[in-house]
Amino acid sequence: MLSLEGLRATSGGRTLVEDVTLHLEAGERLAILGASGSGKSLTARAMLALPPPGVRYGGAVRFQGRDLLAASEREMARLRGAAIAMVFQEPATALNPVQHIGTQIAEPMRLHTDWSAAARRSAVIDLLERTELAAAGVTPQRYPHELSGGQRQRVAIAIALALSPRLVVADEPTSALDAVTAARVLSLLADLTASEGAALVLITHDLAVARRAERIAVMAEGRVAEEGRTVLTAPRSTAARALVAARRWAGPLSQRRVGDVVLEARGMTVRRGGRTVVDDATLSVRRGERLAVVGGSGSGKTTLVRAVLGLLPHAGTVRVRGNAVGPGDATLRRTASMVFQDPSTSFNPRHSILRIVTEPLHGSRLPDNERRCRAIEALARVGLDAEALPRRPHAFSGGQRQRIAIARALIAGPAVLVADEPVSALDAALRAQVVDLFDRLVREDGLALVFIAHDLALVRRLADRILVMHDGRVVEEEAVGAIFEAPRHPTTKALVEEACDGP
Repeated sequence: MLSLEGLRATSGGRTLVEDVTLHLEAGERLAILGASGSGKSLTARAMLALPPPGVRYGGAVRFQGRDLLAASEREMARLRGAAIAMVFQEPATALNPVQHIGTQIAEPMRLHTDWSAAARRSAVIDLLERTELAAAGVTPQRYPHELSGGQRQRVAIAIALALSPRLVVADEPTSALDAVTAARVLSLLADLTASEGAALVLITHDLAVARRAERIAVMAEGRVAEEGRTVLTAPRSTAARALVAARRWAGPLSQRRVGDVVLEARGMTVRRGGRTVVDDATLSVRRGERLAVVGGSGSGKTTLVRAVLGLLPHAGTVRVRGNAVGPGDATLRRTASMVFQDPSTSFNPRHSILRIVTEPLHGSRLPDNERRCRAIEALARVGLDAEALPRRPHAFSGGQRQRIAIARALIAGPAVLVADEPVSALDAALRAQVVDLFDRLVREDGLALVFIAHDLALVRRLADRILVMHDGRVVEEEAVGAIFEAPRHPTTKALVEEACDGP
């Protein structure tokens, strides 16, 4: 049904993807697995003839015999959303912020069918139920900014599934989801291929996601390094062996003595649209401590952390080193820096990486050469070099943008680093590097780390203490060992069980 023949992608004289040849049968599930920057997302976008700005495709992409790269934009507009659909990696940028999610889910129906408005509304409700958004209280009238990262991802999936396409291309479909929700979403996508004979392409850096496919193609440096059904059990290529080896986490990092409380919040309550999304929550972190905030998608963990940092209206008190601070207090801004979950939405697409990374230094009166030196140092700490400085965000992969976001948060030397899903877009090897980076910052700089995560394997390795949220409330808070050995709350038990079993 789908055939990529000698696919290549170039940009500004550089070859990004070269000689990729893949075939997919109707109803088959193929995973394209690779490290950040390997070319897997560019390959995925070629399946819809959707090159990013400045990228040109060559070769052939044949869908049911038709070469999509040679088709006109009018022809492709008839296919996209109807016969071929895509779930993009970063739903926050793929969704329209000023339209209700119901309108956006119904858009493929409006463009490609003659269904009545009533039929479209009924189909939207059905899709919200199938993606388990309805059970979380999400209605068609909600806006994207009112949803968690995981809920936005499920809206993107609902849009892709709206017209039961023959081919679904899912680019990192579970990167923003907790383990329980990820398993449900992957089961939903697998059920679609089984019940309707649709083909599914999973673009991923996560071996647990790749296991859902019948066949796996491993990409490295823009080429297919290996392809087959036994890639994960008997890898042959260097790239595949590296991915499998990187997934084997070492044991928990050693626990250290911690200092005084740096940041503390009590009675945190956040209301949105008449609903209480965070209810009387408490959070505190000490110097040299690593606190993980976990919970299902939509549990309120990101909302709590943003409220603590003064980024959302809230009730409750926040203290820095024992002193009360308000939302706009300069002390709070100097003390804590945040790495946001979707880096592409927190970057100005017109700014250079140098300007983006040095934004926290605004007002510091440092000379330009000192700012540049600090930017180079911050990028080096996250595995990027000085060549990135003059480039724009769109020139980088999702994982690379995440590392740039971490560099920006580190450049001003905060006492507390708050990271919202800091490694969700990274492959296993880079994820391990970032974990080691966080650990070094905590050990050497005495940094207090608060990180939101859905990957319990990561939490088990990095955290000293875990705070579990469910329906806007803190339902459990213990040392990491106690959480994994004897979880008490049903939410904690489900997360731990899914983490042990894998998606």
